[in-house]
Amino acid sequence: MFARLEPPLQPSSDDARRQLEHELSKPKYGDRRTLLQKLMDWLNERLADLTDGAGSLPPLWLGLVLIMLAALIGLGLTRIRRRQGPERGSDHDVDEVISSELDADELRAAGDRALADGDTALAHVQYFRALARRGVDRTIVSARPGATAHEVANELSHAFPDRRADIDAAARTFDEVRYGGRVPPRPVVEAMRDLDASLARSRPAHPAVTR
Repeated sequence: MFARLEPPLQPSSDDARRQLEHELSKPKYGDRRTLLQKLMDWLNERLADLTDGAGSLPPLWLGLVLIMLAALIGLGLTRIRRRQGPERGSDHDVDEVISSELDADELRAAGDRALADGDTALAHVQYFRALARRGVDRTIVSARPGATAHEVANELSHAFPDRRADIDAAARTFDEVRYGGRVPPRPVVEAMRDLDASLARSRPAHPAVTR
């Protein structure tokens, strides 16, 4: 009465491989290479094309094309590094909020260089460290090892209560950049730079900290 059901056939290894290749070729699996991997693959293909056709390409044009490709690679790597924030341990150990090696003016100059290079993450870190170092030099901030940005901000806010909101915002951004990998927009970094310059010209409202 009922048709007999045959057990499913076991596919051969070749059939299984073809089925797997067919399945993986579907759009839902997509190309999961990173942007950098795609860029490098594309450049490798272009270099291979140039190598194959080098005999018909004038040496001057070949050299110009290779220079352009090298510039594109450098630009791509630079942008990726900037998205990742400043490297740990670079530029006199930027993990330290209060620098023991550079004075405030040197830290501010480091921030200016980073900003000119378009590295807003490193620029903000160095401007805040300049603010902290300047506070230590003026005996507004305690020169204790391992001080956090929040602790520095509390002491600065005690000395400049009318700028508390700006100081607290600068400290939060420092933590987000240094430990969270945030890349701040240029206006935020310029505000940090201007805050340091403004407080450097201001008289503290409260006595200096005790050492």
